[in-house]
Amino acid sequence: MRKILVAVVFIALIASNSFADAFDEVNLVKLPEPTKTGGMSLAEAITNRHSGREFAEVDLTLQELSDLLYMTAGINRPNGLRVHPVAMAIQDTTVYVFDSDGVYKYNPLSHSLSLVAEGDHRQETGKQEFVGKAAVNLAYVHDINLWEGNKAPKEVIRQWGFAHTGAAMQNAYLFAASKGWNAVVRGSFDAENLAKLMQLEDGQTITLIQSIGPKP
Repeated sequence: MRKILVAVVFIALIASNSFADAFDEVNLVKLPEPTKTGGMSLAEAITNRHSGREFAEVDLTLQELSDLLYMTAGINRPNGLRVHPVAMAIQDTTVYVFDSDGVYKYNPLSHSLSLVAEGDHRQETGKQEFVGKAAVNLAYVHDINLWEGNKAPKEVIRQWGFAHTGAAMQNAYLFAASKGWNAVVRGSFDAENLAKLMQLEDGQTITLIQSIGPKP
């Protein structure tokens, strides 16, 4: 990812002649426009969807990552609503990306990535050996702070948060199936240490983690 980010910087600079035009802030990179047409049919993707734990030790291209994140939790309407459903239109789920170069926060509104931590931290997302080989590990984070002022009980809000994660996670599963990749969702991880690494705030909770990438 880091080499790709550098390349994107130079391309943006050439096009705009301004570093400020290329990035809105330090360590923020705009992803290329996602591919929104073509590919495998939904019926085929559903038929091929399954959990797989074997991964080729390769990185995703920036275009592949762009497509994956858009299909998982991107914005598909002018009013800012996402590709997956949420209760009361409250967008309380954020996707973090762990790849071979770092940890990144996905920003759906700008379709961009913010660097959170440098280095390969994929293995820290689980105890299984395969998690360190998957091209990416997606960590889904529920933010209960975004429900401030809502009268719904906290336990109900938490349930909705997991439902939102499930909807986004299934999108990622179907995209992986359409690409012929493997994917598997995981609920066993060191939540406390990961929260520190990801710089999460009080009220932000990792719900599930999903390993995704090409097959060996």
